[in-house]
Amino acid sequence: MTELLDEFEQKREQIRQIVEEHIRKRDKASEEASIHADERDLLNAKVKELREAAKQLIAEKGSLIEEVQKLRPEKEKEFEDLSELRREYRKIRENVGTETVDASEIRQKEKELQRLVKRQETTELGRDEEKKVVTEIRRLNNEIKKLKGRFEKELEGNTQVRDLISKIKEKKEKAEGMKKSIEEISSKISQLSEKINTALQELDEIRRKSDEEHELFVKFGQESDKEHEAFIQSKNDLRDLEKVIFTLRTKDRSTRKKEKEGELQKRASVLFDKFKNGEQLTTEDILVLQKAGLL
Repeated sequence: MTELLDEFEQKREQIRQIVEEHIRKRDKASEEASIHADERDLLNAKVKELREAAKQLIAEKGSLIEEVQKLRPEKEKEFEDLSELRREYRKIRENVGTETVDASEIRQKEKELQRLVKRQETTELGRDEEKKVVTEIRRLNNEIKKLKGRFEKELEGNTQVRDLISKIKEKKEKAEGMKKSIEEISSKISQLSEKINTALQELDEIRRKSDEEHELFVKFGQESDKEHEAFIQSKNDLRDLEKVIFTLRTKDRSTRKKEKEGELQKRASVLFDKFKNGEQLTTEDILVLQKAGLL
């Protein structure tokens, strides 16, 4: 009986150590799961923040694209109007006359000049003839220059031309201003596109890290659950073993008590026979008889 109890008590100590080991592993895995859950939650919060920022950038880009799409036809219309005004201006210049200069006279002299220049460049001329052509070219250049200068100066006094030049200037400023605005907006759109791409790349990277942290959370959570189940099983095994040990100890104490009582009765019976025969007993002998219930 004693050997069996010793064996069971050793087994109990082993199981107790196993229980403590499962508790340690369970708590450690639970702590790891909690750490990864916290990190995952932080990353998810960052993902949400970046997603909102990306949405704002995309919305801003969309708004600018709509603005550009609206401005482009307006800009094209302004440049078409400008071209029309310029055509009108050229037409007036070609046909209008001044007090001292006729536009057709200038055109005729320019044609004559072009003819002479071409002749000089493409025809082999003698020295005297070439000198004559060069002199004529120089003369025509000077005449054309003077005529144009006088023509431009006198043309400035023409009310129709002056109003048209003013309209061309105003239209050009407006058209160029719209073109510049579109270029600036297009530049902003390009910058926003780069920011959006960067934000989306960062978003994907953080989401990937969040997924990794969640996988680790699940992994350690499962390990913690597994260790907790093993802890429960070991704890139950320990409790069952302690019940067996308690039963064995109870039986052992009962057996020893019976054995001790049997020995007491045997000794008391011998002492009682001596007592009946008148033999003298010691105080200890009398106590034995009293414990046995014979006195």
